[in-house]
Amino acid sequence: YQFCPPCLEKILSVDFYDSPPPPLEKVLRVTKYRDGSRELLHKLKFDNNLRVLPPIKKILDDVSNREEISILLNGIDFAVPVPLHQGRFKERGFNQTEKIFEDFLLKKNLPLKNLLIRTQPTPKLYNLNKTEREKILSGVFAPAEEIDLRGKNILIVDDIFTTGTTCRECAKVLKSLGAEKISGLAFAANFGY
Repeated sequence: YQFCPPCLEKILSVDFYDSPPPPLEKVLRVTKYRDGSRELLHKLKFDNNLRVLPPIKKILDDVSNREEISILLNGIDFAVPVPLHQGRFKERGFNQTEKIFEDFLLKKNLPLKNLLIRTQPTPKLYNLNKTEREKILSGVFAPAEEIDLRGKNILIVDDIFTTGTTCRECAKVLKSLGAEKISGLAFAANFGY
């Protein structure tokens, strides 16, 4: 799996979301959620195909020194992946978000901490609209442990950012634990533009 330069140019889009959902301060995407990036992520998530990880990681490597990445990571203490429900984790055998970002974060000296759990299983969200997602995801995330996050700046990492509901619900829990600033980084996102 690898992208030809024109295909990569079509999906690469390292840019900030112009209206991140509070309490998220910033949200940055690396690619547009379409064509090649959608195909790669679907193979990883729904076919458990780990062979798509090298091109995903190469894209992250290629953009790792971009100014937008530096702006996003400035002052961040650690990253938190969006968690899978225990049942989905057992079924898949891995959290795709951790697999996507672990090397990238390691190179940036940012620890990846599993501070959140998904307390109940949720259906696959890709066919649902914003209202349906909000209803399903309301209250499904909780702290994995009691932890004081006062003064901490946290980066939530996720594979796909569509409506922002998942990231926002995770951010609310981190905020309730005292987190100062929370930002998001998505491998792929559909910001509506």
